[in-house]
Amino acid sequence: MSMLRLNDPFLCAALPELFSATEGFPVRSELSTDNAVLRTERGIRICCTSRAMLHRMLGSVLAGEVFHPARLPAFQIRGLMIDCSRGGIPSVPFLKRTAAHLSLLGLTHLGLYMEDTYPVPDQPFFGFGRGAFTPEEIRELDDFCAEMGIELFPCIQTLGHLEHVFKNPRFRPFSDGPRILNVISPDAREFLEHLIRSASAPFRSKRIHLGADEPWGLGHGTSLDFRAPVPPKRLYLRHLNHLAEICTRNGLNGMIWSDYLLGHSQNDPPDAEELREVPRSLTLDYWNYTSHSEEEHAENIRRLRTTGCELWISPGLHSWNRFFGDLSAATETGTVFYRAAAKNGVRAAMTTLWGDDGAESLFHTNSAAVVRHLLCMDDPETSRERMNRWTETVGRLSPVRCECLGTLDRVLGGSLSVPPNWSFSKQLFYDDPLFGFLLRLTDPETVTARLEETETKLRNANPLSRGDRELRKLGRLFVKALRLKTEASARAIAGWREKNLPELRRAGRLASDAAAAVRAFGRCYEMLWRQERKPFGLEIPQVRIAGVAARLEELQRRISAFLKSGEPIPELGLPLPEGFTPRDAGTAYASAASKNHNSIWMM
Repeated sequence: MSMLRLNDPFLCAALPELFSATEGFPVRSELSTDNAVLRTERGIRICCTSRAMLHRMLGSVLAGEVFHPARLPAFQIRGLMIDCSRGGIPSVPFLKRTAAHLSLLGLTHLGLYMEDTYPVPDQPFFGFGRGAFTPEEIRELDDFCAEMGIELFPCIQTLGHLEHVFKNPRFRPFSDGPRILNVISPDAREFLEHLIRSASAPFRSKRIHLGADEPWGLGHGTSLDFRAPVPPKRLYLRHLNHLAEICTRNGLNGMIWSDYLLGHSQNDPPDAEELREVPRSLTLDYWNYTSHSEEEHAENIRRLRTTGCELWISPGLHSWNRFFGDLSAATETGTVFYRAAAKNGVRAAMTTLWGDDGAESLFHTNSAAVVRHLLCMDDPETSRERMNRWTETVGRLSPVRCECLGTLDRVLGGSLSVPPNWSFSKQLFYDDPLFGFLLRLTDPETVTARLEETETKLRNANPLSRGDRELRKLGRLFVKALRLKTEASARAIAGWREKNLPELRRAGRLASDAAAAVRAFGRCYEMLWRQERKPFGLEIPQVRIAGVAARLEELQRRISAFLKSGEPIPELGLPLPEGFTPRDAGTAYASAASKNHNSIWMM
């Protein structure tokens, strides 16, 4: 059903694309002691015990499914964590719409990942200029979520991933290194407790995710005493006990990521005896974004259970380091993870929407993956057909389009071996058109042909909503810009090598067209950014995209100068060293902002 006529002003205001007081198929809801969906001559009557149950029932009605109140979801806790720290800070109105929409899929918990984007009294330089949430914004969102039965809670960092904090010299006395806390410093521990209390203060929930993942450099910086060095593992376990003490003192329920306890963070894992030192008051959040093995998940769950701690799982939505979330990868890895966890008695799940490297992947490009993960939290055996139906009817997105954009990297990369967590299309987009370091490792004609095929697929998939139409436009503009840029760079390199003047002239014209296409993509991207996010952080993709256009214009200018006066273009003829790989292309300066992102990302 495309629209429901509903006697619920709250939902009609929150989701006007799905619910109306005057239009659509009639549905009447009422509070009751039982939950039931009844068909009548006048439409549908919903009896519900809570607003949260009402929203789940309405989701089923929209998807054309029979709702079974007695059937319990596989996971009691069904959560989503949104990265609010890597450059993109979601706006409160957008978070409200998102929470309301996902409540139809049974969302029960929403985590805001905030490294330095939460309010800290008496610390005006903490997260300065990064768009931090105000206490009033958090309370407004908290009130809204509470109305729907969704628990909003903070996710912060209390050990590693503090580079945004420690880049400011005022906070470096608390650091062990550029990104990690000095866990033996009394002043740092006092500072840490102040952060934890500040982060939790505006929220109703007493739950707080403390991070503590990937503590690279722990004990190797200012805290290191060469006369009596302490192994990082001992420092880590002591720190967990300190975190547990802080939470107990302040009436909080702390959670941590589990990677260090499993030896998944380039570390020597704690043995069985050391695992027993982990405070039982902490909840362990097991994340794994790549495994396709149920047995691997089962073994990790068994190991974490030896601590006696409560256990959550956190799959990933494959949203990081890219422009378009990888729906297929998110579905494949997530389905295996949920199935294994459910079989092993885990009842709490929170999928993660990370924004590494500038948060360029907008939430909208990951919406279909969020739908699929929430369906798997309901039933890990959910079929692909059911996922597609809910994506279309409740998510209002074309599954074909989302999968097409998500698999773009594999389509373009072919058999080329690329580093993990690497987006081929994004790297190729940022690949400098004069050097073409990554382009030279490909077959440009094949890449161009595949981009043309993708443009056709995007064009032929009819939009299901305004949001779907905007996603189609964004995708087509990106693919068109990348196609023209690829062809311009490839023709310039070949024309220079062969001293083919007509080919160089054509490359120059294409470079001009590609620059215009890149700027058109940038304008569309900025518009969609503003629909989802605060303006803070937009400078990162703006600088990057504008840089690509500027370099294409430089290519056109240099070709014109060569044709007129013979001015050389040495970049086009620069030979690659023997053994040059995509990893080398990614670390070269001219591969541009994406791999060299820290100079921009950490401004």
